Amino acid sequence: MAHRVALLVVGLVSAVRVLAQDLAIPTAWGSITSGDTRATREGYANSAAQALVSHIASNGSLSDQANGQALASFYTTLALQDLLSGNQTWKSAVTNNVQTWIGKNDIFGNGTAGAKRTNSNGIQWALTFYYAYKAYGDSSFLTLAQNTWDTTYTDFITADMVANAKTSIPPTRNITFNESTGCFDSRAVGGIFWLPDVPDNAQIQMDTVGPFATLAGYLYEATKNETYKTIGLLTMDFMGSTVMYNGTSNLNFPAIDIHACLLNRGNSPGFQGWYIQPLSIWANITSDSDFTKRLRQVVSTAAHTSLWTEADGVLLDTGANISDNPWDDKAIMVRALGEVLRRFPSSSDLATFVEAFITVQYSRLTTNARSGDNYGTVIFGPSPQAYNSNGNIIALDILNAAFDSLPHNASATSAPSSTSSGSAGDSKSNSSSPPIGAIVGGVMGGLAVLGALAGAAVWYRRKHRRAGPAHEPFDKDDGADGAAEPFMSYRPEPFTDEPSQPSHYDPWGNASGSTSAGPTSAGYSYPPLAAAGAAGAATMHPKLARMNAPPPPTRSISATAPSAPPSEVPSQSTQHDAGSTSPGQSQPENIPELVRGLVNNMLREHGAAPPEYDG
Repeated sequence: MAHRVALLVVGLVSAVRVLAQDLAIPTAWGSITSGDTRATREGYANSAAQALVSHIASNGSLSDQANGQALASFYTTLALQDLLSGNQTWKSAVTNNVQTWIGKNDIFGNGTAGAKRTNSNGIQWALTFYYAYKAYGDSSFLTLAQNTWDTTYTDFITADMVANAKTSIPPTRNITFNESTGCFDSRAVGGIFWLPDVPDNAQIQMDTVGPFATLAGYLYEATKNETYKTIGLLTMDFMGSTVMYNGTSNLNFPAIDIHACLLNRGNSPGFQGWYIQPLSIWANITSDSDFTKRLRQVVSTAAHTSLWTEADGVLLDTGANISDNPWDDKAIMVRALGEVLRRFPSSSDLATFVEAFITVQYSRLTTNARSGDNYGTVIFGPSPQAYNSNGNIIALDILNAAFDSLPHNASATSAPSSTSSGSAGDSKSNSSSPPIGAIVGGVMGGLAVLGALAGAAVWYRRKHRRAGPAHEPFDKDDGADGAAEPFMSYRPEPFTDEPSQPSHYDPWGNASGSTSAGPTSAGYSYPPLAAAGAAGAATMHPKLARMNAPPPPTRSISATAPSAPPSEVPSQSTQHDAGSTSPGQSQPENIPELVRGLVNNMLREHGAAPPEYDG
């Protein structure tokens, strides 16, 4: 099929990049600097937030948006804006309205009567609770985050479940895993069932496991409780293995049926963002060189791939209706890249690359998709004719990341080099740079194959019809997904060595909070957090100090443990010798870009996603 050939072409372009310089900034991105000061960017962010806040309804939803995940994303961006700016502008809007909404709605639902309850909904609200805690120091929100994480953990797949499915699978799951086709094995450990109330559903989604691992990292930093670390690393192993990660393309699969061995092969920047964010957190916490190498790979691929970026670097909607709110997927990826920048500010090539990508989104958004304080959902435009909550929610993640990429005293962005040559700053180098001859040979050989494949793409385009639209995630109600395929052969991932406990940069610092009684979500009552000694502070990079204005002067947050998980969960850890790949040399970026542009122009029009690929 034409789309299969296109994928091979894209893959070879990516391979050429990785060989020569995986974090080189493509010349096709154009201007990667902006003359806007931090104050200007923060002003845009504040105005976009004010437009949203003015549309909050009495029940805590927005006047034109009631979807639970969309609202969680909205309140997350408000709390993050305050956290990153050091202000408490939106404290009342966040704390009061979040408590109002969760008091009237089940956070595991999506705000729509009769909708299925999903762990994706609940765990994304848990992240909102955590950001509210960090921004405003109210410990009741930390308790909400912990209790929601605990509730989600009840659908966590343990090693004992895999070893003895007949006796260890919870009675709420009536799937005959012992009669499955062989995928419910060690690869499944660390996964989380997507639907808590559908006993015969074995679907796992990235927008559940990604937020779960992200929150585990945050809670470990806040409490130093080893349970969060153990479980969080198990989930990282799950996401990084061949169950959810394609080591050839460096992209994650959005969903899997772990019982039937079926994969959904849709593409979404949001699902990639849900891997990048926890990967950056755990790479930072553990100083694991394998995590750091993987992070560099997936960041490079996520920003370069034509599956959801234009040649000029602008993010696109993929048209793959996989997540609850596909329009928000672009923003989730940008939010994740903001986390990378905070966690690895001294990794010169990685930081420069991420800053450039964020600046590209910011420049196109404010130039082409803004009308006063209102924003469109498409980053390259046009500007909206009227206010739309979805557009402003997307804009907030981009605007927050854009102002946070500059220090408080910055007048404008510096001009990063188009081909970075620095080391990975925070980590030692454990490999030498490839010789120039090998790079040139690899590039030229790759381009020869690209030329042949481009010709093949033309021939296929003429001989075959384009495939149908993207497939939906699969569950028992929808039937088997036509694009889902058997597992690829399993290859163990290298994240399983014994840990130490090095200090790491904590981009959020240590917060204190009040001891007010916890809010109540429909069907769930959360007790106030008990007092205890504060955990030791981690070393923090000076650049991150701007994000750590202390919350209101209340007593210290405790190191309260979550509800103890079953004892059979094994300890999982990672190696903590600092390390990173050495950056490669710069490459002739214009040639791969021209090839990619040729193929993209042939297979799709501007603004439309490349065709989905299947089995």
